[in-house]
Amino acid sequence: MKKSVLSLAVLSAINMGAAAQDFSISEDDVVALEEVLVTGSLIPRTNFDGPSPVAVIDSSDIKGRGFSDLTDVLRSVSQATGGVQGEQFSNSFTPNAQEVNLRGFGAGRTLVLLNGRRLPDNPTPFNGQSNFFNFATIPLAAVDRIEVMTDGASAVYGSDAIAGVVNIITKKNFDNTIVTLQKGTTTEGGGDSTKLQAVSGFAFDRGEVTLTAEYQEQQPIYGKDRSWMDSYMDQPEELRFPQRGLLMVDPRTGQYLDPGAEACEQSGIGYEYATRPGSGNYCGFDGDGEESLRNYRERRSVFANARYELTDDIEAFASAMYWDSNAEVRGLRLWWGDYTLDQNLTHTYHQKVFSPAEAGEQDALYEESTWNITAGVSGDVALFGSYFNWEAAYTLGRYDYENTKTQFKEEAIREHFLGDTDLWGFGILAGNPDHSIYDFMPADVLAELTGVRRETAESESQQFTVSMVGDLFDMPTSKIPAAIAVQFEYADQSYDLSQDDRTLNQQGMGWFAITGTEGGGDRARTALGVELSLPVLDNWEVSLASRYDRYDDDSDVGGRISSQVKTRYDIADQVSVRGGWSQSFRAPDMHYLYAAESGFYTTTQDFYKCSVDGGVAYDDWGTCDEVQVAGARQGSLELAEETGENINVGLVFNPVEDLQLAVDWYRIDLSNIVLDEDIRQLMRDEAECRLGMSANEDYCDLLYSKVERVTNPALNMNQDLSQVNVIPINQSKLTQEGIDASVQYEFSTENFGSFELAMTYSFITKYEETILEGDKPNDLLQDLSHFEPRTKLNGGVTWVFGDFRSTLFGQRLGSMPNWAETERLDNAWTTWNLSLGYDVTQNLGVSLSATNVLNERPPEDETFDTWPYFHRGQYNAVGREVFADVVYRF
Repeated sequence: MKKSVLSLAVLSAINMGAAAQDFSISEDDVVALEEVLVTGSLIPRTNFDGPSPVAVIDSSDIKGRGFSDLTDVLRSVSQATGGVQGEQFSNSFTPNAQEVNLRGFGAGRTLVLLNGRRLPDNPTPFNGQSNFFNFATIPLAAVDRIEVMTDGASAVYGSDAIAGVVNIITKKNFDNTIVTLQKGTTTEGGGDSTKLQAVSGFAFDRGEVTLTAEYQEQQPIYGKDRSWMDSYMDQPEELRFPQRGLLMVDPRTGQYLDPGAEACEQSGIGYEYATRPGSGNYCGFDGDGEESLRNYRERRSVFANARYELTDDIEAFASAMYWDSNAEVRGLRLWWGDYTLDQNLTHTYHQKVFSPAEAGEQDALYEESTWNITAGVSGDVALFGSYFNWEAAYTLGRYDYENTKTQFKEEAIREHFLGDTDLWGFGILAGNPDHSIYDFMPADVLAELTGVRRETAESESQQFTVSMVGDLFDMPTSKIPAAIAVQFEYADQSYDLSQDDRTLNQQGMGWFAITGTEGGGDRARTALGVELSLPVLDNWEVSLASRYDRYDDDSDVGGRISSQVKTRYDIADQVSVRGGWSQSFRAPDMHYLYAAESGFYTTTQDFYKCSVDGGVAYDDWGTCDEVQVAGARQGSLELAEETGENINVGLVFNPVEDLQLAVDWYRIDLSNIVLDEDIRQLMRDEAECRLGMSANEDYCDLLYSKVERVTNPALNMNQDLSQVNVIPINQSKLTQEGIDASVQYEFSTENFGSFELAMTYSFITKYEETILEGDKPNDLLQDLSHFEPRTKLNGGVTWVFGDFRSTLFGQRLGSMPNWAETERLDNAWTTWNLSLGYDVTQNLGVSLSATNVLNERPPEDETFDTWPYFHRGQYNAVGREVFADVVYRF
């Protein structure tokens, strides 16, 4: 590295924990160190405190806060206020993935980088709709620090940097070997874990190599492991009924046909004779808590960083990562249900939920792997009387995925229970007298009726970048010269999601009650970006950036220019103001573009039937009951990019040495947000068309193709809802304003060691959503159906005394609406983590840590009438988890 102004950036690489020591840095020392690029800029800086707010979490912070998982670290960030679908959603599309949702804008609207470069997306879509990044694929052993930029950055990075950027920086320049063994468990049961990590490095004449490896095995946690959610008896008293396992219903009256106690209690099935007031008797079971809250998983990973000086001015570098995982997810039991119609026109619905005694535990198996390699060269060149650093790098990555689970073959289970006799020609069978739902099903019979459903997916990405950065010219009003960075980028990405032949079969040869989504496509991208740093004065910096992205795919994006203006002004040595304006965008998600036609199940209100059959007036349509309906969706190639604008203004205050206070106000406007068509709105518009309340015939004809209805006298069906068809469209707008605040303070004492205090706070002051053009904005802060908090706080105190180190770290998630959507819960959710570490010798260290040390449960919600009785997208049921670590340094 040459002795330019950019060389001063090395100072930020010095460990902040050693700030109190006396370091004397010569020019030779500076030359040997490395420049630091801060997330959000292509120009190296002297520190992380620039025009854009960037939160930095280093490896010592991660360890001290008690976290053993990268996802937990990122979800603790105060700006991560959005709900997620993780392991607690065992029946979702992605129950083995771990995502982060900054600002509540969705997992796909945060750009994730590894050492400043993109990684392959998770190849299966979040909620069956959109692609996202799975943080489970990054081994914590390889992480040196995490930089979280909570501002739009498309002018630097292109698409996806809307809610922010997460840049994971890996270890390098490591000159020893450290091995860590960790054992963990939860105090309420389940979740035993083992983790083995090794980090090693060595230097040689003209280069260095850093290697990391990690192995982790995590035992599952089931709802049955938690006494407060292991039974239907944990529900409100009026809802304490066993789940309906063996059930026969007269669909004309809705009444259960009494099976008798003997049918329920026969040996080997494990059901109990139960009653639901107003409905009748049935065979029930206590299935609450059977699903997994945390999956069984086994993970292995390796990571390597290397560099080699080819000449005095040119250096080669490379990195490689491999990760694979096996996981087991336990969701709903195997079940079957269908109708019979006999010669007496007796119409009956039959349902059987199979017991573990018959079918065993129904675990879905997930096998995933991903790899990523980067290789490049960099060097210095003299241009225009100054030194410029140039770099050319190529990155290639791939993600492979397979999911398997036992399911019933549709035609086999139908014939087993219904036979093959259709007495009336309605397609409704008379039933098989030899097989009753009350009979125990032997293993050999079950094996003939079932098979293994298989879903496979893969994604790939590659990126080639060429960049140059250096001092541009001297500024007449500043001692610091202007700097410029130019970057050219070519990239492409692809994905393919495939189901087996049965999953999407519509001719009665599929898997019973199972559907799925397929898709696949590719896109290429070419981009050119320029960034300028202009020190107008010694204490005033202005940063300008603009980038052009050209997309080659089947969407309507084409080209997109993103620009930004940011500034920082030091009013005095203790006070600085910062702020800026930036544009952001997100190219249409690949699965929104290329999703093949696929199915799903949902609930909605049928306003037309509610009006015709129930006599409910238009003004009272909001009182119509929810009904379940099958849906179908597919991608759309007519999508355009989502666009956004970000504004931030902040104040940084250093009243005394080692104390920093920062407050930033932000506003984010997003437009053209891609969402699936709103089913409830389609149902309302369709009802208005059928009732003659709309004069738009073309729109009504379109609605009749989207909202399908059926008439079948045998089933007492007249224009009953059968399927709703949707596609994604650019439709929604979001506006969010808020305040982020932080405090950092370090001080030392003569007799009691040193202390470090850090705290961050995020407060959403405005959050509005407009679904359709011309609609009145919906105030999400007052909307009781919007399950996200308004505030989030975290903070910790670290005490270092000789060879002893301790950290107390707390998190507070603000209140949420109750499940009934009638009011907000009274309580926030506050949890504390505690870690204690001691260096026994120079080579041996031990530590104990606990997350949620007070074993705080999610806030009680008496209206939450379904398992698990809390909002699992925001809270978790893990409870207190304790870890013991042994670290040995060679």
